[in-house]
Amino acid sequence: LERESLALLHRAIDKGVDATVSRIRRKKKVGEWLMEVLPPLRRYVLDQAQKKTGRKIRPRDYPAPFRAIEAVEAAFGKPIAEGLDLEARIVGELVPTQTSKNLIWLFKNQTAMKSSDGGVQATPLRVDRSAVLGAGIMGGGIAQLAADRGIPVRLKDIRYDAILDALRTAREVWDHKLRRRRMTEREAQQKMAFIAPTLDDTGLVHADLVIEAVVENLEVKQKVLAEAERRMESRAVFASNTSSLPIGDIAARALHPERVVGLHFFNPVHRMPLVEVIAGRHTSPQAVATARAFAVRLGKVPVIVKDAPGFLVNRILTLYLNEAMRLLAEGVRIEAIDEAMAAFGMPMGPFALLDQVGLDTAKHVGEVLEAAFGDRIAGDGSLLDVMVSNGRLGQKNGKGFYRYRGDKRTTVDPETYKLLAIPAAKELPAETLQERMVLSMVNEAIVCLEDSVAREPRDIDLAMVMGTGFPPFRGGLLR
Repeated sequence: LERESLALLHRAIDKGVDATVSRIRRKKKVGEWLMEVLPPLRRYVLDQAQKKTGRKIRPRDYPAPFRAIEAVEAAFGKPIAEGLDLEARIVGELVPTQTSKNLIWLFKNQTAMKSSDGGVQATPLRVDRSAVLGAGIMGGGIAQLAADRGIPVRLKDIRYDAILDALRTAREVWDHKLRRRRMTEREAQQKMAFIAPTLDDTGLVHADLVIEAVVENLEVKQKVLAEAERRMESRAVFASNTSSLPIGDIAARALHPERVVGLHFFNPVHRMPLVEVIAGRHTSPQAVATARAFAVRLGKVPVIVKDAPGFLVNRILTLYLNEAMRLLAEGVRIEAIDEAMAAFGMPMGPFALLDQVGLDTAKHVGEVLEAAFGDRIAGDGSLLDVMVSNGRLGQKNGKGFYRYRGDKRTTVDPETYKLLAIPAAKELPAETLQERMVLSMVNEAIVCLEDSVAREPRDIDLAMVMGTGFPPFRGGLLR
């Protein structure tokens, strides 16, 4: 690359910049040439671009991509001066919008969050080797992400078939990149080689960071920590990928509780940008700094939160789901509730989300939070109890609030209303549904600030956008 760059500069010096640029200018492909000379083909391509964009976003929420297509169309049909004038006017109209301001604000703060120390004054431990305990969906995802960034990772489970599933899932992520031509087959094989599967703990002695991703059960996590401590190197950090259990409780029987920290990834690991870094009451600043630096190295946005049941995102999200369940108990249709929140800008409605998370998982998290905070955070848990007791776990077993064809969600299952004994259909304006669910989250976010779960409103806004898909064009829950 350096040799070619120098040769290019020498040609520019010898023959002039214009001649050099004309030589390296990319030749037009046949399709591009046809678009220029055939207006009907150009109109078709632009129409398809408009439709494809419209399937992902709405002009009201994100106007810029649609205006960009408008500018491209003008570039073909107008003189250069008029086309440039239109582009300038479009940019002038878009820059002062609230959407533009919110997206710029998010981008700046997302970048700042990666470079900030999060208020922790400590030098992080360098992580040259890592280990993941538990080869489930989350553990396998974390191992794939570490390997993708060139960090050797030892993936341990007690079941051989679980490890095979994790390796298969990891390979699927890289195969997707291969199809998109974002990597080569050789690169995919090299990354695969960074994952060392194992059924025993012997390799933990070489790991600088050990991440536990086993089932969400306090006794199991304490047992895994105790076994790991016997093998780990004396200065290594142990991180739990718990989604709701306090880190202080997990580390209660640890030999070195100061080296235990929370590192909560979100599913799917390779797509969700947020990682919650949880400092337990005995966690050392170095352990927190190490977990935060590791998350940044994986390309994630780390938000440091206080140790409390549900931490930040799941605690706020539980209030949102609770309010949705209350609306259902009042007789509001599932379709109306989910459509209202989709119109608000959420990637999916609360009941589609419950199905995706797993109704048994949501029930467990709700019980943990209710035990910690009492009636203030209690929802209509009886509805989830009925669903789970009748074998409806959501997408994972194809039976939830919705029907499924394979992994694809189809329609609301009408049997749900009979099973839950929901009263006759009740209609409420979409704005009322949105306000009830969103303001439930806003109220809990304020309590989290008062309890110092999060350091500042910015942390909550970024966490909700990066961890739940809260509409970025709105800037964040508190913004």
